[in-house]
Order: sequence, then structure tokens, then C-alpha cells
Amino acid sequence: MKKSLVVLSVLGSCSYVAQAQTNVTVYGLLDSGVTYVNNIATPSASNPRGTGSRMSVDSGDLQQSRFGFKGVEDLGGGMKAMFNLEGGFAVDTGASGQGGLTFGRTSIVGLSGNYGSVQLGRRKDFIDEVATYYSSVYDFGVFINGVHDNNLDRVGGNRANNQIRYDTPLFKGLVLNATYGFGETAGSTSTGQSLGLGANYTNGPFGVGFGYWQSKLGTLSGGVNTSSDQGTGLGAGCTPSYGHPGDTCIKTWMLGSSYKTGPWRFFGAWSKVLQPLATNGGATAPLDAKFTGTAGLSPFTAGGSNNNSTNVFDLGVNYAVSDSLRLVGSVLQSRYSFVGSDTKGRLTQLNLGLTYAFSKRTDLYSYVANLRASDMYSPGITGGAPGADNSQTAFTVGLRHKF
Repeated sequence: MKKSLVVLSVLGSCSYVAQAQTNVTVYGLLDSGVTYVNNIATPSASNPRGTGSRMSVDSGDLQQSRFGFKGVEDLGGGMKAMFNLEGGFAVDTGASGQGGLTFGRTSIVGLSGNYGSVQLGRRKDFIDEVATYYSSVYDFGVFINGVHDNNLDRVGGNRANNQIRYDTPLFKGLVLNATYGFGETAGSTSTGQSLGLGANYTNGPFGVGFGYWQSKLGTLSGGVNTSSDQGTGLGAGCTPSYGHPGDTCIKTWMLGSSYKTGPWRFFGAWSKVLQPLATNGGATAPLDAKFTGTAGLSPFTAGGSNNNSTNVFDLGVNYAVSDSLRLVGSVLQSRYSFVGSDTKGRLTQLNLGLTYAFSKRTDLYSYVANLRASDMYSPGITGGAPGADNSQTAFTVGLRHKF
């Protein structure tokens, strides 16, 4: 009896120690606002160039609303185990995000130590970190996705399934990254495969970062491309219209930098997207009977972006008026080339805004943006609101709360 009590006591002590070394956090973010957009395309049979304005309550104009669980366990000797489960949702409707996936934003488990960190699962790639540090996405959220090639350059945070990611330890301000997404197709390593590389260097007020990502076509399952790259906005080059499983459908580069002096912060980023399989639909026959194309795509057809090359330039500044009030501004331009057309398209967007922090957890934001299209269709400033002509303006006032 006494031995049993001793054993139970020891086990209880061990359990207590294990719990003391484990840190689990429940967290979340809610972001919603009222948005106005003009010149939205509303075509009809009687008025093919019809336009309209829209007022709406939106979710996640600055950051997508989310909830999550993350934890770290100290394993001793400098090694730690980690996990992160994060799901997205819409505040305005309560609907789940990322295609209804419970933890579609992040689902990873990993180890970290003196060697760096290794993570397995679904998450964003390193381009998202470069974009967050050095592009307008930090200040203007989804308002910049249209000019950023409908998020093909991954500035809005695309994800990949079946991913293994390695980050080096921070060494004198430098961290390196390598990411690999398994296509998980029997008999073909390249089918559905994705690959990413990145680096970021910070030294006091200065920072510079680089990221690269490429995706390959997967197989079709129920009409869905099973590529490991399952983020939003795969675009014409990564839909199963042309090419064979294993063909490279997207290559993306991003380079960015920032500098802070006093209350001022200046930043800039350049990104490039290549879509080797992009086609103008009817001009090229499908290479495989599995894939079906859509004829009649042109630079001037909304939703018909047959662009095979895009360069995006993103420059901005923010100014801290006080600890609570911050003014922001940026100018972006994307330049397109199209398959089957000598036309060179161009999108230019101007953004102005402010944020006011009531506390560390709650802030109010407001910004206005104007997008102008030249020699191409207008994708629109916000999702689901393509422009009807060469100019569109959007305005929003939103509230963000973190817990």
C-alpha cells in the first residue's frame, strides 16, 4: 500500500513537471467593417456595360478573422516541441474560411532547437513573411490583392498542404528558409509538388528579404486539382486547363526592404509571377484529354487573365503621429504581358489610410483606395467586385480586436 502511494506520488509529480513545461495559448482576431465600392461591373442583356455601387459589411478587410491554439513544450537540452492549429471565419456571416477547412489557415506540428525549426503540415510559405514586412499588405490588407495579380504572387498569404518547412536559427540578423510540398502521387514525385526558398536580414532599423515559390500541376480528382499548393488564387496557370500533371504552372519571386527613422517607416517590394502554362484558350489545343480549356480569354475580359508574366511594384510609407495614431500611404503598379496579345496591361493603385489604437488589443482603421486599369480589364479593389471601367474607388471603416 505504501509503495503504491509512493509510485502515485512520483507519477503525479512527473505529470505536474510536464504540465509546467508546456505552454498552450488560445488566441483569435475579429476584423469587420463597412465598405463602399463604386463602378462594380453589373452587366445585363440590355446593358452589357452596366455598373453599380455597393455598400456592405465585410469581414477581414485588414486581416482575416481567425481563432487558434498554439503551444510549446520544453523537451530539455534546448529542444522544444511546437504545434499550431488555426482556422478562419467571416465575422459578418459566421461562415468558415479556407474552403470550409476547420484549421485551414494553419495546421502544423514541429520541433525547434539550436539547429533551427522543422514544421510539418499546412501553412503559409516564406513569401508571406517577406510581404508582411515589406509590402502594403500590412497596412491595407485585402485592398491590394487585385493589383497584386489577384494574389498570384502570394502577398495575401497562400498555403500549401503536405508541407515540410525548415528555418535556420537567427544568426546576426539573418534567417534562411526552405519549404517542400509533397504532391503525394504514386509513381510521380513532381505531380502536385511545390517548392519554396527564402531569406530575411534585419539590422536595427533596416531590413531586406527575399522569397521564391513554384507549384506544379497535380492530378484531377472530381474536377479538382490535387496539387499540394491549395492556397487561394492559383490562377490560370495552375488550373487544370492545359499541361500535364507535374508541369510547372507558377513561379513567383518577391524582394522587399524597409527602413525606419524616427516616426517614419519607408518600405518597398517587387514581385514577379510567371505562368508557363498560361494560354488564351481557343488558340491552343489541350495537351491532354483530361484538361478542358475555355476559349475567348483576352486581356479585356474580367476573370480571363491569360497573363503569362506579371511584375508588381509596391512602395509605401507610414508615420506614427503618436503612440495611438498612425497614418499610412502607398502606391502600387502591376505590369502584365498576355498570351496571344501584343498589349501590355497596367494597373495602378493609390492608397491612403489611418489606424487608431484604443488599446493593445483593439484598433480602428479607415482607408481609401483608387485603382486604374490601362489596356486590360480591372480586377477590382475588393473580392467579388470587378471594375466596370478603368477606374474604381473603395472606402472602408473597420474595427479589429485581438484576444
